[in-house]
Amino acid sequence: MKHPITLAAILTFASLSSWAIDPFTVELYQTSCKICHAEAVGGAPKSFDASAWAERLSKGKEVLLANAIGGYKGMPPLGMCSDCTQEDLVDLINYMSSEKAQ
Repeated sequence: MKHPITLAAILTFASLSSWAIDPFTVELYQTSCKICHAEAVGGAPKSFDASAWAERLSKGKEVLLANAIGGYKGMPPLGMCSDCTQEDLVDLINYMSSEKAQ
């Protein structure tokens, strides 16, 4: 990672803030993540299924973010969101790993 301090700040802020779903995050999910995560295609954790995300979250959000940025197993780098920022990816991880869509 080029900017570990920035990454740590983003993850800390995302964890400590009362996170509200931004409509932009929902739009990114619909256009970039839903295709695989809605039905757990190719081993992707199913959206809004806390048990599907539990093991991944136990490794830490830094690991999830690094996997989203660099790609993991069948997921290409940045998933299907080549324009996503680190902040966007953190928001998407928080959104998809929540208990249910809000």
